[in-house]
Amino acid sequence: MRLLSFDIENRMKILGWYQIAGGVFGYYTLIIGLFYEGIMTGAVCVLYILAFVLFSFSVYCGNLLRKANIKGLTLSFWNQSLQVLQIGVWALGFTYAAGIRIACGFDWDETFLFDASISLSEVNLRYTPSETSHLLIWVNFVPFLIMYWIGKIENDIEDRRQLMESVTE
Repeated sequence: MRLLSFDIENRMKILGWYQIAGGVFGYYTLIIGLFYEGIMTGAVCVLYILAFVLFSFSVYCGNLLRKANIKGLTLSFWNQSLQVLQIGVWALGFTYAAGIRIACGFDWDETFLFDASISLSEVNLRYTPSETSHLLIWVNFVPFLIMYWIGKIENDIEDRRQLMESVTE
């Protein structure tokens, strides 16, 4: 008896391909962003490298899942965790989504603005020391669904593991 049934493997592969597609589309957005970037300073290069690393992590997690590697579930959970909260506090900001982003939140600068958005893979890392009164908090709901799905897959694997142990006893 196999630990991973064909159903579990198929669900892992679907999730893996989703993460790979999100990461690859993220690479595309980075390349487009590079064409529109004016002056490439050292700080901008570091931010682009960090964004590339985040999208590469998504592709890596997806590839593990595509190969039905159980380690990919844990790493994918962490990848999705990075995508849940998108914040901007004073001079610092962080937004990361590798795949679909359905988010809502507020932006509080001179005025308070509640908004919602739908988009595809993006990274927004910012450092603007001149902004001292800016607060932005958004929640991306898609990673919650994916983390729930990962939990269901892990539970199914644990159930099969227990079934296998009970059969061998």
